[in-house]
Amino acid sequence: MNLLAARQLNSRVWNILAGTLFTRTALFMSVPYLSIFLMSQKHIPLLLTSLILAVNPLAGVAFSWLGGAIADKLPLHKILLYTPLVWGTVFILFYFAGGFWSFLVLNALNGLCYSLFEPASKKMLSTESLPEHRLLVFNLRYTAINVGCFAGPLLSLLFNMKMTLFPYVILGIMYILYGASTSYFFRKTPAAANAPIPVQIKSVRSLQALSVIRKDHVYLLLVAGMSFSYFGYSQLNSTVSQFLSNTAMPADGTRLYSILLSANAIVILAAQFAVLRLISGWNPFNVVLLSNLLIGLSFLFFLFPAAYLPLLLFIIVFSLGELLIGARFDALVDELSCAENKGLYFGCTEIVKLGTISGPVVGGSLLGLFGFQTAWPVFGLLAVITLAGAGLIRAAGMKHLRSRTTVKSGATPAARPNQEHKCL
Repeated sequence: MNLLAARQLNSRVWNILAGTLFTRTALFMSVPYLSIFLMSQKHIPLLLTSLILAVNPLAGVAFSWLGGAIADKLPLHKILLYTPLVWGTVFILFYFAGGFWSFLVLNALNGLCYSLFEPASKKMLSTESLPEHRLLVFNLRYTAINVGCFAGPLLSLLFNMKMTLFPYVILGIMYILYGASTSYFFRKTPAAANAPIPVQIKSVRSLQALSVIRKDHVYLLLVAGMSFSYFGYSQLNSTVSQFLSNTAMPADGTRLYSILLSANAIVILAAQFAVLRLISGWNPFNVVLLSNLLIGLSFLFFLFPAAYLPLLLFIIVFSLGELLIGARFDALVDELSCAENKGLYFGCTEIVKLGTISGPVVGGSLLGLFGFQTAWPVFGLLAVITLAGAGLIRAAGMKHLRSRTTVKSGATPAARPNQEHKCL
């Protein structure tokens, strides 16, 4: 990590990063065990439990454009204050929920709050940091998420919280405290930032922003390609776990899967900043292209006979692919957007989660079709589908290169990758 650059980040950036660490730790203490709790303690059938879990990402995708548009219209510090207060209340209500409908509504509200908060949070990180520091800032955010992913389940296991929703109370309190902390760190926001924007101007800007995204073929191709990367990424928590727990392995499949999850977090945390230094001078499109190739090709290790070495190689290659997404994707979206439209760009980026939604469905269907003892057709097809995104990402990179070459050949110099793009 560049310690000098890290010391130059202001307190608002560190507030968001610290809040991300603590809230994600609490999140991973609770959310991964929701399905277990719903089926074992509330006796909600598997199909209805699946609907409860699915409504969260569906709501996040459906309202992603709304969250991005709001981030571009309203003062960011107010979104970062009030959304966590509402979100924390929603999490606390999980503890008091009793049946299918209450859990369904609460998890839908959970997805809605996510769609409001994430683009505002990312835009604030971009706004409050210098262009040359943004890659580092987004990587620090990714580090905070991964530390939470690693520590949350360990804390849940330590305090034996798998069979209760009390962690949701802790999670809710953490988000409320996070929201309250922003009122302190953002208390000196300039008055101009709080000035209301006339409704007519808001409408015009919103329409213009949507028009810009609709015409931004580089961005659209990138998001389409990355949805295939997220399709492959989703297999770790769905198809891989189902396959390992239901097939003949040299050790208990469920225990082996838990080891793979821990190894996934360890590889990412250990390699992140070394990889960041390595790729700092690379074309960002090549970085996310490589991430797609690594995730897709990692599934080919399941074509070998079940053994420890192929699984170890799978999780190493898969983790490096995941790491490259976290290291570069958000920063690339930041570079493709202009200051006035960053919220909408970050919000619409959530469309890539369509890959996360469809991934488990396709993987489970392939397991049902081919069975658990024939890995090659299942993981071979998953690899092919994931790698289909490479063509779209490559097309986005080539189109971006051509557009920069065109601008460079004219009177206006092309924007450098780490500089703000001008609005159309």
